[in-house]
Amino acid sequence: MFKEQIISFKFFLLVGMFCFGGYPVSSQTDLGKQVDVELVNFSSLSPVQSELNQLTGWSKQDNGRWLSAANRVPFTDERTNKGTGSERKLGQDNIIALQIRKVMIGNEQYNVLIKKYHDGDYEFPVLGEGWRGYKSLDFYVFKSKKLEDLLPVEIPFNKAYAVDLNLYTRGTVKNFEQKNEDDEIIKAIQSVERGETVNDWNLVFAVFPIKNGEEEVVRFKLIRSFRKKYLVSYYAAPENWVKNFDMTFYETKLFRFKSLIRDAQEFVLPVTNPDNPLTENDAYTNNFNWGILKYQMGDFPAAIEFFDTALEENPDTPDFLIYSFRGNARSKMRLYDDAIDDFDKALDFQPDDVMDYSNWVKNYFNRGVAKYYMQDMAGACKDWNKALEFGFGPAHDYLLNYCQ
Repeated sequence: MFKEQIISFKFFLLVGMFCFGGYPVSSQTDLGKQVDVELVNFSSLSPVQSELNQLTGWSKQDNGRWLSAANRVPFTDERTNKGTGSERKLGQDNIIALQIRKVMIGNEQYNVLIKKYHDGDYEFPVLGEGWRGYKSLDFYVFKSKKLEDLLPVEIPFNKAYAVDLNLYTRGTVKNFEQKNEDDEIIKAIQSVERGETVNDWNLVFAVFPIKNGEEEVVRFKLIRSFRKKYLVSYYAAPENWVKNFDMTFYETKLFRFKSLIRDAQEFVLPVTNPDNPLTENDAYTNNFNWGILKYQMGDFPAAIEFFDTALEENPDTPDFLIYSFRGNARSKMRLYDDAIDDFDKALDFQPDDVMDYSNWVKNYFNRGVAKYYMQDMAGACKDWNKALEFGFGPAHDYLLNYCQ
């Protein structure tokens, strides 16, 4: 079994620090709160996995010329664009950032595309007075496999295309800085899960990669429509792909758009129904991957169960990663003795591949954190010092702050 079948190097590099993103604290309150929240038996969102926040909006003016603005699509007439009203500064459309997150719905992997933008309203709309500016977001939930369609491996330069995301649900959170955006998104997902609401909306993601000499850019457009077949098929039909960009679009450098999609794809793992493994090797890999997915979503008890099952299928595996992940999950559950045992086992399997070495060293650091919570300061400082000796730079701050 090849290690890349389980997890990419980049994915582990990102996830490896989920447990201990900041310095240890004298009490265990924060860790306890995380566990209490994540143990609720509903869908939970991952952290932001990728983001795009540098883009240019374009619109075709009434005079036939094109006008652009940073992170904003201008209006189509010069007079409106030069207006001083607060609402006019929003443009036809604007984007603060596009973000992609992950959510498990049942046993399927979904992504959440989040568009954050400047918004506002008037306290006295009839008079056009009392403008109140704030930030809002739109979210779109779709199956993770659609990411492959948004940016194929072989990028079709100078050819427009459109992807029907076939949304599970969507919604808007007004003034999201005053609300818990995670709760609002999860509430919408759960409402569909329970059959309380039916999603009537869809999203077509139009994409136009362009290569002109050395310059590579991507134009794109988010097209919302009712969940009507004739509407979706119109925007997604090949004969209309170029027309989607006739009047307005956003543009960004290819490497930025690629990062938005590819970074999110790093978190999509190949899994099948855990109850129907094909072979022993498939069962090990599948349960390991399910453990990673559950860990990623914050369901640490389920993650530990999957890691346990994987090790039952292949108890002699020399792969340190499974012990690293289970150790992190146990630390999240405050099972520090068991976590230390896992980190010990992970450290017993020093990798031959230099690409795995930096991840293996993190086990010293994470074992040190577990020892810290066990009030074994001497052991914690020894492990952090070892991690630093092996080149894990973040251990320096821990030694400086806790090991004087």
